[in-house]
Amino acid sequence: MVNLGLARITPLLKQTPQTWKAIHVAGTNGKGSICAYLTAMLRANQISCGRFTSPHLVEPRDSITINDITVSETKFKHFEDLVKKRNEEHHLGASEFELLTATAFEIFEAEKVEVGVIEVGLGGTLDATNVLKQKCITVIAKIGLDHQSFLGNTIEEIALQKAGIMRKGVPCVVDSSNPRSVLDVLQKHADGTGSTIHFADPQSDSLVDKLRANLEPHQQQNLSCAHEAFRLAYPKLASSTDILVSAARDMVWPGRLQKLSIENTTGRKENILLDGAHNPQSAEVLSAYIEKHLRPLNKPITWVLAATQGKDVSEMFKLLLRDGDSITTVEFGPVDQMPWVQPTNSATLLNTASQCGAAISSRFDASTDVRLALNWASQNSNEGPLVIAGSLYLVSDIFKLLIMPLQVPEHLIIVCCHGIWLEGSENGHDESEWLIAGFQKGETPTFINHIKIGLRALKENDNYVLMFSGGPTRKETHLSEAQSYANLASANSYFGIVSEAEVTGRISCEERALDSFYNVLFSLTKFWSEYHTWPEKITIVSHLFKHERLVNLHCSAIGYPLNRVTFLGSDPPGMTDGTNEAAINGIVEADNQWREDPHGKGELLANKRRKRNPWGTAQTLFLDDGDRTRSGVQVKIIEGEEYLEGSLQPWSNV
Repeated sequence: MVNLGLARITPLLKQTPQTWKAIHVAGTNGKGSICAYLTAMLRANQISCGRFTSPHLVEPRDSITINDITVSETKFKHFEDLVKKRNEEHHLGASEFELLTATAFEIFEAEKVEVGVIEVGLGGTLDATNVLKQKCITVIAKIGLDHQSFLGNTIEEIALQKAGIMRKGVPCVVDSSNPRSVLDVLQKHADGTGSTIHFADPQSDSLVDKLRANLEPHQQQNLSCAHEAFRLAYPKLASSTDILVSAARDMVWPGRLQKLSIENTTGRKENILLDGAHNPQSAEVLSAYIEKHLRPLNKPITWVLAATQGKDVSEMFKLLLRDGDSITTVEFGPVDQMPWVQPTNSATLLNTASQCGAAISSRFDASTDVRLALNWASQNSNEGPLVIAGSLYLVSDIFKLLIMPLQVPEHLIIVCCHGIWLEGSENGHDESEWLIAGFQKGETPTFINHIKIGLRALKENDNYVLMFSGGPTRKETHLSEAQSYANLASANSYFGIVSEAEVTGRISCEERALDSFYNVLFSLTKFWSEYHTWPEKITIVSHLFKHERLVNLHCSAIGYPLNRVTFLGSDPPGMTDGTNEAAINGIVEADNQWREDPHGKGELLANKRRKRNPWGTAQTLFLDDGDRTRSGVQVKIIEGEEYLEGSLQPWSNV
């Protein structure tokens, strides 16, 4: 059950110094979006930051990010165990949320972040996050009626609880669109506390003004709160609005007006709209969006709705439902670490919807089967508008349904490619089917062996993924080296090492690398683009004679810890026995070139890449500006190529 108060969290964090500054965000609606905007602004200015938000969407650790990247499972488990052990030793009886809060703060301390962006869990005064020691800014977003049994029966009483995050001498940013009675309560509390209030106004905000055409009214308000908080924390940086515009534009906050594909689950081709609206205020925002963007299509809305037990959903349904709409209700599943959260009975929800005044055209009770609800809604909507709403816990179940079969991997296997298989009846075992350089004659069996080595490594663990790496290096074909290797593996039924079912969703192609350095670097950035995290370990598969180059030179140059790198491979004929003296001398020369130019910036190595790039393949680390910003990778662009800037990169401390 919910057990508010600081009596347990205070001793739980007694040993944690909290050397980082905190931006503390409270409110009923918009807290998470404000935290996401703040994180984007901090990262755009290369300020290291942690973020702690709730509730989690898939699993508890996704509440905690470092530089906008979800903390790894290994790191989360280490600090969670530390906190739980402390809780047991001191017989504190801390709640699950208090343990999670303490885990986040411990991780921020260990990562030496400069700023922690912290979302209040419930209320403010007695919320576990209010144990923060070094607040530099507080933010109070839009306040509405929610959690009345804990916070008060009136909006003014709730506002007073939220105001409890204020501190003497610490500026407080307040959403100016709150009712006058709420603003008066907040101002009075600020006066008594010794805080100063700064009202965020999107109409006079220069950053909002540049993005206004692409933002809904509530998004403008949230962005103005975040911008004002950032301006107060970093006044010199806030004036650089061009940087902030890019950061804010690319910000993604899952489960809030999110367009999502469910084609792999239901076959529906049109995207659906997913929103965690769970109270009248957020339902009003969702309704306004739908009236503006979906209702003009003159097609009824098909709804998938759930709600938390104890919520009065009738007002929400009155705001959302219209004549002709269809509805399926469902119950979300157990919420990890929050056993007190229970869903409203789906039949009860359906009955409530029937009494809200709208003439519902069709209805369906999906009970506890979220997949069944999606399938019914997809068939009923016939590619018309489909909206999922009513609970963030339903949002969580949707994400689990869509992504859990593809568990986020922690180990990346990189198979470095060296030629292009053009297909043929011999499935690669005849060298005439390959495009290779003259000096590579006789090496294609070695290339095939590299594929086999990678597949054997993939078979070791279901949480491994394999990436073939190599760009389109020949003018005779657009086909990349990587895709040709993937084609060859498939044509040979994966050589009987793994089944097609075992590799589904676990093999991908990095199709831009033009040398061994970028085999490693582009594979890492593509992994991040696919999974929005960095691999905890990598295995590199190539020629054995390239071990020194790929591991000790390339991995060292990019700052990937060598104790997390495994190297596997085999050599072509003449290498192992030392009979190919010319080739061996070439290897030594190439290694020396990389020692002298670790990032390949110089003309010699850059020119080699240009000669291997007949199709002008982009050599930037990311193909998407949003990924570049969110990744936290520090780069510098020189003549169209993107180079790492600085020795410490986000994959260094996964």
